Amino acid sequence: MTISSRYKIIGKRKHAILDLPYEEVLDTFEEALCDPDNSKLTGSVNRDTGVFKIEYRVVEGKNEVYENYCMLVELSETEDGGTKIEYALVFDRLISLYTNFLSLVCFIVPLVASLLVYFKFELRSPVHLALYIPLLLISSFGIFSLFGYREHKENVKPMVKIFEKMLVALFDE
Repeated sequence: MTISSRYKIIGKRKHAILDLPYEEVLDTFEEALCDPDNSKLTGSVNRDTGVFKIEYRVVEGKNEVYENYCMLVELSETEDGGTKIEYALVFDRLISLYTNFLSLVCFIVPLVASLLVYFKFELRSPVHLALYIPLLLISSFGIFSLFGYREHKENVKPMVKIFEKMLVALFDE
């Protein structure tokens, strides 16, 4: 499995070899990720390459997932007709930079707008001061999301165990 520089590997790469055909394993994986009983894992697959990106849900049954941490799983066909499953827990550097950039924008733009209206246009009457409240609230949300909200890998590490249990449950014979 080749992992681009976009991702930083956390822990070890692991693998499993199955004596099942590649297409059967691929279909089984897709069904398992779409299964509503599998409430902690969700993901997407590129059927051409056999690469899954599996995300860990913050709360079971909700669509909120950890954005910066995910698992990459690659399915490949072995020479003897079986399937090799390689997987690793990774940190997504690009998503992390993107969310930090959005937080900065969310902080800077409303703050600059407030300062511009206050100093350049000199709108300081009580009616106009009500305009500053939403702008400064948005700006404070941006600074909080930049420094206060962090995803911790300790919260995501159980994902590997859940994935391995799912593997055993799916392919235990």
